[in-house]
Amino acid sequence: MPAARRKPTEYHHGNLREALMGLAMQRIAARGAPDFTLRELAAEAGVTHAATYRHFASREALLAAIAAWGYRELHAREAAAQAARGPDPWARLLVLPETYLAFMLDAPGAFHIMLGHRWTDDETWADAVAARAESYALLEETARACQRAGILPDGNPARLIAAMLGVTHGLASLWLNGQFGVVAGASDAKALIRETVCASFEAFRASDPVLWRDA
Repeated sequence: MPAARRKPTEYHHGNLREALMGLAMQRIAARGAPDFTLRELAAEAGVTHAATYRHFASREALLAAIAAWGYRELHAREAAAQAARGPDPWARLLVLPETYLAFMLDAPGAFHIMLGHRWTDDETWADAVAARAESYALLEETARACQRAGILPDGNPARLIAAMLGVTHGLASLWLNGQFGVVAGASDAKALIRETVCASFEAFRASDPVLWRDA
């Protein structure tokens, strides 16, 4: 993760960019929204407002950089987790939601921007869009490998993946927003989320292929 905070004298060359991203993620994680300005971040970092514009043309550009970093970090973690699980496609699929949850807990500020912030449709977000596509491609290829092995039902993998992401992201969002305990009580939230995701994926595995065909 980009550095959270350094002394002003340590901000030189490329350090300020990462430091601003780290400070922004801290604020987003604490408040649940990017309710700050670049001027406020500059003051917290101990640099001039003008210095921030050497790295980010706007607050939206900063948020886009956080999203791009988040998806690349998630992809790297997922690829490493799959490599550790070996060649079995089902094991490689099941490790993805586990890695997703662990990343959310480690970087909630980035997670909010990746999945809870509306991205504008312009070149500011182009790098983040590309990073998201790379992360999604890993999930899609893993699902297709499970289909080829006869583990998951035939059909449109995009429909199946949408259902899988819906379960995983829905549970993660409840946890991140402090609402999971309202739904699940005082049980071990992290363990329950993992068990629920696995149970849901097993249900997808046993489901009728007709569910995943295009209408």
